[in-house]
Amino acid sequence: MLTPHTVYRSLARNWFLVGLLLALVLGMLLPGAAAVLNPGGRTSTFVVIVLFLVAGFTLPAEQIKGGLTNFKLHMYVQLFIFGVIPLYFFFTAPFFRGYLDGYLIYGMYALAVLPTTISTCVVFTQTTGGNTFGALFNSAVANVAGIFLSPLLLSLFLAGSGAALPPEEILAVLLTLTYTMLIPIGLGQALRLRFTATARRVKKRLSEASSALVLVIVFLTISRTASDPSFLGRLPQLSVPFLFLAVSHVLLVTLAYFGARVIGLSREDRICAMYTAPQKTMAMGIPLLTVYFAARPEVLALALFPLLFYHPFQLLTAGVIRGLPAFRNAVSSPTPSMLR
Repeated sequence: MLTPHTVYRSLARNWFLVGLLLALVLGMLLPGAAAVLNPGGRTSTFVVIVLFLVAGFTLPAEQIKGGLTNFKLHMYVQLFIFGVIPLYFFFTAPFFRGYLDGYLIYGMYALAVLPTTISTCVVFTQTTGGNTFGALFNSAVANVAGIFLSPLLLSLFLAGSGAALPPEEILAVLLTLTYTMLIPIGLGQALRLRFTATARRVKKRLSEASSALVLVIVFLTISRTASDPSFLGRLPQLSVPFLFLAVSHVLLVTLAYFGARVIGLSREDRICAMYTAPQKTMAMGIPLLTVYFAARPEVLALALFPLLFYHPFQLLTAGVIRGLPAFRNAVSSPTPSMLR
Protein backbone atom coordinates (compact mmCIF):
# COMPACT_ATOMS: atom_id res chain seq x y z
CA MET A 1 0.00 0.00 0.00
CA LEU A 2 1.33 3.41 -0.97
CA THR A 3 1.55 5.67 2.06
CA PRO A 4 3.30 9.01 2.72
CA HIS A 5 5.89 7.09 4.73
CA THR A 6 6.71 4.68 1.89
CA VAL A 7 6.88 7.57 -0.58
CA TYR A 8 9.28 9.41 1.74
CA ARG A 9 11.46 6.32 2.14
CA SER A 10 11.58 5.81 -1.61
CA LEU A 11 12.54 9.44 -2.23
CA ALA A 12 15.16 9.32 0.54
CA ARG A 13 16.65 6.13 -0.87
CA ASN A 14 16.86 7.64 -4.36
CA TRP A 15 17.65 11.19 -3.31
CA PHE A 16 20.48 11.61 -5.80
CA LEU A 17 18.30 10.84 -8.81
CA VAL A 18 15.63 13.19 -7.46
CA GLY A 19 18.30 15.84 -6.90
CA LEU A 20 19.67 15.32 -10.40
CA LEU A 21 16.25 15.98 -11.92
CA LEU A 22 15.82 19.02 -9.66
CA ALA A 23 19.25 20.40 -10.61
CA LEU A 24 18.40 20.07 -14.30
CA VAL A 25 15.04 21.80 -13.91
CA LEU A 26 16.36 24.60 -11.70
CA GLY A 27 19.27 25.17 -14.05
CA MET A 28 16.85 25.69 -16.92
CA LEU A 29 14.56 27.93 -14.85
CA LEU A 30 17.43 30.07 -13.47
CA PRO A 31 19.66 30.75 -16.49
CA GLY A 32 21.39 33.70 -14.84
CA ALA A 33 22.33 32.00 -11.58
CA ALA A 34 25.64 30.60 -12.83
CA ALA A 35 27.00 34.05 -13.67
CA VAL A 36 26.44 35.09 -10.04
CA LEU A 37 27.39 31.88 -8.24
CA ASN A 38 30.24 30.76 -10.49
CA PRO A 39 32.20 33.88 -11.56
CA GLY A 40 34.98 32.93 -13.91
CA GLY A 41 34.35 29.25 -13.19
CA ARG A 42 36.05 29.55 -9.78
CA THR A 43 33.26 27.84 -7.86
CA SER A 44 33.14 24.81 -10.13
CA THR A 45 36.96 24.54 -10.06
CA PHE A 46 36.93 24.51 -6.27
CA VAL A 47 34.18 21.87 -6.23
CA VAL A 48 36.13 19.68 -8.66
CA ILE A 49 39.25 19.84 -6.48
CA VAL A 50 37.23 18.87 -3.39
CA LEU A 51 35.57 16.01 -5.30
CA PHE A 52 38.88 14.48 -6.32
CA LEU A 53 40.37 14.98 -2.88
CA VAL A 54 37.42 13.01 -1.48
CA ALA A 55 37.75 10.45 -4.26
CA GLY A 56 41.40 9.89 -3.39
CA PHE A 57 40.57 9.55 0.31
CA THR A 58 37.75 7.03 -0.24
CA LEU A 59 39.17 5.07 -3.19
CA PRO A 60 40.28 1.67 -1.84
CA ALA A 61 43.47 1.55 -3.90
CA GLU A 62 44.90 -0.88 -1.36
CA GLN A 63 42.64 -3.47 -2.99
CA ILE A 64 45.08 -3.48 -5.89
CA LYS A 65 47.59 -5.10 -3.53
CA GLY A 66 45.18 -8.02 -3.16
CA GLY A 67 46.96 -9.90 -5.91
CA LEU A 68 46.46 -10.95 -9.51
CA THR A 69 45.41 -14.52 -8.81
CA ASN A 70 42.39 -14.15 -11.13
CA PHE A 71 44.41 -12.65 -13.94
CA LYS A 72 41.97 -13.66 -16.69
CA LEU A 73 39.05 -11.84 -15.05
CA HIS A 74 41.07 -8.70 -14.36
CA MET A 75 42.44 -8.49 -17.91
CA TYR A 76 38.99 -9.09 -19.39
CA VAL A 77 37.29 -6.39 -17.33
CA GLN A 78 40.00 -3.74 -17.85
CA LEU A 79 40.18 -4.37 -21.61
CA PHE A 80 36.41 -4.13 -21.78
CA ILE A 81 36.35 -0.82 -19.88
CA PHE A 82 39.19 0.92 -21.71
CA GLY A 83 39.17 -0.99 -25.00
CA VAL A 84 35.88 -2.55 -26.07
CA ILE A 85 33.58 0.28 -24.95
CA PRO A 86 35.74 3.13 -26.33
CA LEU A 87 36.05 1.31 -29.66
CA TYR A 88 32.30 0.67 -29.75
CA PHE A 89 31.51 4.37 -29.31
CA PHE A 90 34.37 5.43 -31.59
CA PHE A 91 32.66 3.64 -34.48
CA THR A 92 29.01 4.30 -33.54
CA ALA A 93 28.98 7.83 -32.06
CA PRO A 94 29.80 9.53 -35.42
CA PHE A 95 26.25 8.68 -36.55
CA PHE A 96 25.17 11.43 -34.12
CA ARG A 97 27.65 14.02 -35.30
CA GLY A 98 24.86 16.36 -36.39
CA TYR A 99 23.08 16.44 -33.02
CA LEU A 100 23.27 19.52 -30.76
CA ASP A 101 25.55 21.41 -33.13
CA GLY A 102 27.92 18.44 -33.21
CA TYR A 103 28.69 18.69 -29.49
CA LEU A 104 26.76 15.59 -28.41
CA ILE A 105 29.42 13.34 -29.88
CA TYR A 106 31.93 14.85 -27.43
CA GLY A 107 29.78 13.62 -24.57
CA MET A 108 29.53 10.14 -26.04
CA TYR A 109 33.30 9.95 -26.39
CA ALA A 110 33.74 11.21 -22.81
CA LEU A 111 31.28 8.60 -21.56
CA ALA A 112 33.11 5.88 -23.45
CA VAL A 113 36.52 6.48 -21.86
CA LEU A 114 35.42 6.73 -18.22
CA PRO A 115 36.26 4.04 -15.65
CA THR A 116 33.62 1.92 -13.96
CA THR A 117 31.62 2.95 -10.91
CA ILE A 118 33.42 2.99 -7.58
CA SER A 119 30.89 1.16 -5.44
CA THR A 120 27.63 0.38 -7.25
CA CYS A 121 29.25 -2.33 -9.37
CA VAL A 122 30.58 -3.89 -6.17
CA VAL A 123 27.22 -3.86 -4.37
CA PHE A 124 25.30 -5.25 -7.34
CA THR A 125 27.94 -7.97 -7.77
CA GLN A 126 27.70 -8.88 -4.10
CA THR A 127 23.90 -8.96 -3.99
CA THR A 128 23.71 -11.12 -7.12
CA GLY A 129 26.13 -13.77 -5.87
CA GLY A 130 29.12 -12.68 -7.94
CA ASN A 131 32.83 -12.35 -7.25
CA THR A 132 32.81 -9.36 -4.88
CA PHE A 133 36.58 -9.15 -4.54
CA GLY A 134 36.92 -9.18 -8.33
CA ALA A 135 34.57 -6.19 -8.51
CA LEU A 136 36.46 -4.38 -5.73
CA PHE A 137 39.80 -5.03 -7.37
CA ASN A 138 38.76 -3.97 -10.86
CA SER A 139 36.89 -0.91 -9.63
CA ALA A 140 40.00 0.28 -7.80
CA VAL A 141 42.33 -0.49 -10.73
CA ALA A 142 40.05 1.17 -13.29
CA ASN A 143 39.59 4.35 -11.27
CA VAL A 144 43.32 4.71 -10.61
CA ALA A 145 44.15 4.00 -14.25
CA GLY A 146 41.36 6.32 -15.37
CA ILE A 147 43.15 9.28 -13.81
CA PHE A 148 45.62 8.98 -16.67
CA LEU A 149 43.80 7.01 -19.37
CA SER A 150 40.48 8.85 -19.51
CA PRO A 151 41.88 12.31 -20.36
CA LEU A 152 44.37 10.84 -22.83
CA LEU A 153 41.76 8.70 -24.59
CA LEU A 154 39.35 11.64 -24.73
CA SER A 155 42.05 13.81 -26.29
CA LEU A 156 42.74 11.08 -28.84
CA PHE A 157 39.06 10.70 -29.71
CA LEU A 158 38.51 14.44 -30.05
CA ALA A 159 41.56 14.72 -32.26
CA GLY A 160 39.94 12.27 -34.66
CA SER A 161 36.45 13.77 -34.48
CA GLY A 162 37.03 16.60 -36.91
CA ALA A 163 36.96 19.12 -34.07
CA ALA A 164 40.41 18.68 -32.58
CA LEU A 165 41.54 21.00 -29.84
CA PRO A 166 44.65 23.05 -30.66
CA PRO A 167 47.84 21.50 -29.23
CA GLU A 168 48.35 24.39 -26.82
CA GLU A 169 44.78 24.00 -25.56
CA ILE A 170 45.25 20.28 -25.03
CA LEU A 171 48.42 20.99 -23.04
CA ALA A 172 46.57 23.60 -20.97
CA VAL A 173 43.78 21.12 -20.24
CA LEU A 174 46.23 18.41 -19.17
CA LEU A 175 48.03 20.87 -16.89
CA THR A 176 44.70 21.88 -15.37
CA LEU A 177 43.79 18.23 -14.85
CA THR A 178 47.08 17.78 -13.03
CA TYR A 179 46.32 20.25 -10.27
CA THR A 180 42.57 19.76 -10.16
CA MET A 181 42.51 15.95 -10.41
CA LEU A 182 45.86 14.20 -10.08
CA ILE A 183 47.27 16.20 -7.17
CA PRO A 184 44.03 16.11 -5.10
CA ILE A 185 43.67 12.36 -5.65
CA GLY A 186 47.30 11.81 -4.69
CA LEU A 187 46.84 13.91 -1.57
CA GLY A 188 43.66 12.02 -0.74
CA GLN A 189 45.47 8.70 -1.09
CA ALA A 190 48.29 9.95 1.17
CA LEU A 191 45.70 10.91 3.80
CA ARG A 192 44.04 7.52 3.39
CA LEU A 193 47.31 5.73 4.13
CA ARG A 194 47.54 7.71 7.37
CA PHE A 195 43.87 7.44 8.35
CA THR A 196 42.71 4.19 6.70
CA ALA A 197 40.25 3.26 9.44
CA THR A 198 38.70 6.73 9.37
CA ALA A 199 38.39 6.61 5.58
CA ARG A 200 36.46 3.35 5.76
CA ARG A 201 34.25 4.62 8.55
CA VAL A 202 33.22 7.87 6.86
CA LYS A 203 33.12 6.55 3.28
CA LYS A 204 29.32 6.57 3.05
CA ARG A 205 29.01 10.13 4.36
CA LEU A 206 31.73 11.40 2.06
CA SER A 207 30.11 9.61 -0.87
CA GLU A 208 26.84 11.40 -0.15
CA ALA A 209 28.68 14.72 0.16
CA SER A 210 30.34 14.07 -3.21
CA SER A 211 26.95 13.35 -4.73
CA ALA A 212 25.65 16.70 -3.48
CA LEU A 213 28.68 18.51 -4.92
CA VAL A 214 28.15 16.87 -8.29
CA LEU A 215 24.60 18.21 -8.27
CA VAL A 216 26.05 21.69 -7.71
CA ILE A 217 28.20 21.32 -10.84
CA VAL A 218 25.23 20.05 -12.86
CA PHE A 219 23.11 23.02 -11.76
CA LEU A 220 25.82 25.59 -12.54
CA THR A 221 26.52 24.02 -15.92
CA ILE A 222 22.90 23.82 -17.05
CA SER A 223 22.18 27.31 -15.72
CA ARG A 224 25.03 28.79 -17.72
CA THR A 225 24.06 27.00 -20.91
CA ALA A 226 20.34 27.75 -20.51
CA SER A 227 21.12 31.44 -20.97
CA ASP A 228 21.42 30.59 -24.68
CA PRO A 229 17.89 31.12 -26.07
CA SER A 230 18.25 28.18 -28.48
CA PHE A 231 19.23 25.70 -25.75
CA LEU A 232 15.76 24.43 -24.85
CA GLY A 233 14.78 24.21 -28.50
CA ARG A 234 17.57 21.71 -29.15
CA LEU A 235 16.68 19.31 -26.33
CA PRO A 236 14.06 17.36 -28.32
CA GLN A 237 16.96 16.09 -30.45
CA LEU A 238 18.06 13.95 -27.50
CA SER A 239 15.32 11.31 -27.79
CA VAL A 240 17.07 9.30 -30.50
CA PRO A 241 20.58 9.47 -28.90
CA PHE A 242 19.10 8.46 -25.53
CA LEU A 243 17.41 5.45 -27.13
CA PHE A 244 20.76 4.57 -28.71
CA LEU A 245 22.52 4.81 -25.32
CA ALA A 246 19.89 2.62 -23.67
CA VAL A 247 20.19 -0.06 -26.34
CA SER A 248 23.98 0.24 -26.24
CA HIS A 249 24.14 -0.34 -22.50
CA VAL A 250 21.92 -3.43 -22.68
CA LEU A 251 24.08 -4.69 -25.56
CA LEU A 252 27.31 -4.07 -23.63
CA VAL A 253 25.97 -5.78 -20.50
CA THR A 254 24.99 -8.80 -22.59
CA LEU A 255 28.35 -8.84 -24.36
CA ALA A 256 30.25 -8.55 -21.06
CA TYR A 257 28.40 -11.53 -19.56
CA PHE A 258 28.51 -13.89 -22.54
CA GLY A 259 32.00 -12.82 -23.54
CA ALA A 260 33.16 -13.85 -20.07
CA ARG A 261 31.39 -17.15 -20.59
CA VAL A 262 33.13 -17.73 -23.92
CA ILE A 263 36.59 -17.31 -22.37
CA GLY A 264 35.70 -19.79 -19.62
CA LEU A 265 35.13 -17.60 -16.56
CA SER A 266 33.09 -18.99 -13.68
CA ARG A 267 29.50 -17.90 -13.01
CA GLU A 268 30.69 -15.67 -10.14
CA ASP A 269 33.25 -14.02 -12.42
CA ARG A 270 30.69 -13.57 -15.20
CA ILE A 271 28.40 -11.72 -12.80
CA CYS A 272 31.32 -9.52 -11.73
CA ALA A 273 32.18 -8.72 -15.35
CA MET A 274 28.53 -8.05 -16.23
CA TYR A 275 28.21 -5.34 -13.56
CA THR A 276 31.75 -3.95 -13.54
CA ALA A 277 32.75 -3.75 -17.19
CA PRO A 278 29.83 -1.78 -18.76
CA GLN A 279 29.13 0.72 -15.96
CA LYS A 280 30.49 4.29 -16.05
CA THR A 281 31.15 6.55 -13.07
CA MET A 282 29.49 9.93 -12.75
CA ALA A 283 31.76 10.68 -9.78
CA MET A 284 34.74 11.09 -12.11
CA GLY A 285 32.86 11.83 -15.32
CA ILE A 286 31.27 15.17 -14.48
CA PRO A 287 34.39 16.71 -12.88
CA LEU A 288 36.53 15.46 -15.78
CA LEU A 289 34.23 17.06 -18.35
CA THR A 290 33.98 20.23 -16.28
CA VAL A 291 37.76 20.64 -16.41
CA TYR A 292 38.20 19.42 -19.97
CA PHE A 293 35.64 21.81 -21.44
CA ALA A 294 36.21 24.69 -19.00
CA ALA A 295 37.29 26.91 -21.89
CA ARG A 296 34.24 25.90 -23.92
CA PRO A 297 31.18 26.52 -21.75
CA GLU A 298 28.89 26.28 -24.77
CA VAL A 299 30.02 22.65 -25.16
CA LEU A 300 30.03 21.49 -21.55
CA ALA A 301 26.32 21.11 -20.77
CA LEU A 302 25.59 19.46 -24.10
CA ALA A 303 28.49 17.05 -23.61
CA LEU A 304 27.15 16.12 -20.17
CA PHE A 305 23.82 14.81 -21.40
CA PRO A 306 24.98 11.31 -22.44
CA LEU A 307 26.42 10.67 -18.97
CA LEU A 308 23.39 12.22 -17.23
CA PHE A 309 21.18 9.71 -19.05
CA TYR A 310 23.50 6.69 -19.03
CA HIS A 311 24.14 6.75 -15.29
CA PRO A 312 20.57 6.32 -13.99
CA PHE A 313 19.76 3.93 -16.84
CA GLN A 314 22.65 1.64 -15.88
CA LEU A 315 21.34 1.54 -12.31
CA LEU A 316 17.87 0.67 -13.56
CA THR A 317 19.29 -2.06 -15.77
CA ALA A 318 21.38 -3.50 -12.93
CA GLY A 319 18.33 -3.54 -10.66
CA VAL A 320 16.24 -5.34 -13.29
CA ILE A 321 18.97 -7.95 -13.84
CA ARG A 322 19.27 -8.56 -10.10
CA GLY A 323 15.53 -9.33 -10.02
CA LEU A 324 15.63 -11.87 -12.86
CA PRO A 325 14.97 -15.48 -11.82
CA ALA A 326 18.42 -16.56 -13.02
CA PHE A 327 20.09 -14.11 -10.61
CA ARG A 328 17.63 -14.07 -7.71
CA ASN A 329 19.66 -16.24 -5.36
CA ALA A 330 21.32 -13.22 -3.72
CA VAL A 331 21.51 -12.23 -0.11
CA SER A 332 20.13 -8.87 0.98
CA SER A 333 22.48 -5.91 1.09
CA PRO A 334 22.31 -2.13 1.47
CA THR A 335 21.08 -0.14 -1.50
CA PRO A 336 24.08 0.99 -3.59
CA SER A 337 25.07 4.62 -3.85
CA MET A 338 23.30 6.51 -6.60
CA LEU A 339 26.55 8.09 -7.75
CA ARG A 340 29.67 6.08 -7.11
